[in-house]
Amino acid sequence: MTDTDICNMALSNIGKGVIENMEEGVENARACKLFYDPTRREVLRSFPWGFAHRIERLAVVDVNVPGWDFAYGYPDKCLMIRNVVSDASGADRVYERFDVVNIGSSTKVVVTNGEQCYADYTWDVSDPELMDVIFLQGFAHLLASKLAMRLTGNPQQAQNEYQLYRAAISQAQLQDAREMEPHTMFESSYIAARRGWRHG
Repeated sequence: MTDTDICNMALSNIGKGVIENMEEGVENARACKLFYDPTRREVLRSFPWGFAHRIERLAVVDVNVPGWDFAYGYPDKCLMIRNVVSDASGADRVYERFDVVNIGSSTKVVVTNGEQCYADYTWDVSDPELMDVIFLQGFAHLLASKLAMRLTGNPQQAQNEYQLYRAAISQAQLQDAREMEPHTMFESSYIAARRGWRHG
């Protein structure tokens, strides 16, 4: 499965044929290129998908933000931080209140009152091979709903595709939730297995 395959699934859903790739100089390809990445990120942000789940120790940055004790660098390719924890070693973990603020014109930092924090976040997955099959179906329907208005001008077709997206993504969320292990997200053994870390 490739990004072009997903585009062609979406185009097929609205009866608009296929493209060779998103760099083609045709309207269908230009529309796919315009909507593909924003739509992918929208669906990824909509739920804490297991395949897009990352846990990472945050790096302290030397920034003073009033009202907060610590500031940490925002993780690379992070779409949404779900939790911040100040101690990931089992029973001692503390879920911290946090915020994400902009420093200057383009730098985001995570601010909290916890020390030595970890972030649980949704990663910006771009490789379709890493995505769940039902997720991909929902993604293609949402992409089709956006393409429909531009390529067909048919609001009913766009609405139909959006409803199909909602149905597919609900099924994908239910399936994904069944694979999650509650209350073990920040266990030290879990982190070690996922990231290869060792606690001293």
